[in-house]
Amino acid sequence: MGAATTGLVDGAGRVLLSEALAEWTGMDLAAHLRRLLGAPVLVDNDCKLAALAESWRGAARHAKDVVLIQAGLRTGAGLIIGGRLHRGFGNAAGELGALPAAGWIRAQEHLRSWPGADPSADEVDVAGAVFEAARTGDRKARTVVRRYVREVAVGAAALVLTLDPELVVLSGGFSRSADLIADPLKHELDRWCIRTPEVRISEFGDEGVALGAVRLALDHVSREIHERGAMEGPALFSRGRGV
Repeated sequence: MGAATTGLVDGAGRVLLSEALAEWTGMDLAAHLRRLLGAPVLVDNDCKLAALAESWRGAARHAKDVVLIQAGLRTGAGLIIGGRLHRGFGNAAGELGALPAAGWIRAQEHLRSWPGADPSADEVDVAGAVFEAARTGDRKARTVVRRYVREVAVGAAALVLTLDPELVVLSGGFSRSADLIADPLKHELDRWCIRTPEVRISEFGDEGVALGAVRLALDHVSREIHERGAMEGPALFSRGRGV
């Protein structure tokens, strides 16, 4: 089984740090799921797995160097370098949201500042209402969307300047409103980047994370088969080798 979670995840499937779900910090998620399922489990960060999905079957499947921006109620990034998912020495590559100056922490606050937002609504409903209002011409909604994009673009530009990728892929739940986000994002990248890469929209939206978790599990199976030269049978995997 492949599983995705928010937060920084180590190579054994333990959540080292989770800002969005603070109570998950320190949780051995892989071990917990193994106890429930009785099968091998691999766990990784949601943004990294979204990038893996795009590289496998999505907008980045023919690209070697990619920055994925996971745009939603949180903003995150996944990196593909040389055609492979880049995790970094401590699995913390792409965690630009930890830097306040990047703007990703406060980006979503702009959407809630829209005067038409229902104070009692949850963040998903507020974001949806803002995007819909902007789409129908509400000037104040368009203004807060532009402010949101500017905040996201600062961190995205930092990654582009560092990696010089072939593509930037916009993914996550907000990518379904790419008609409002993609062109302003490219405009902001043009302002800050020496060379602006092509900006593509995810083909999966917020489902890319789940598909990336599938790819994570398949890679494990592939490694087991490759190492042994042939499939030995289901018992090989039920023993949890390679996790």
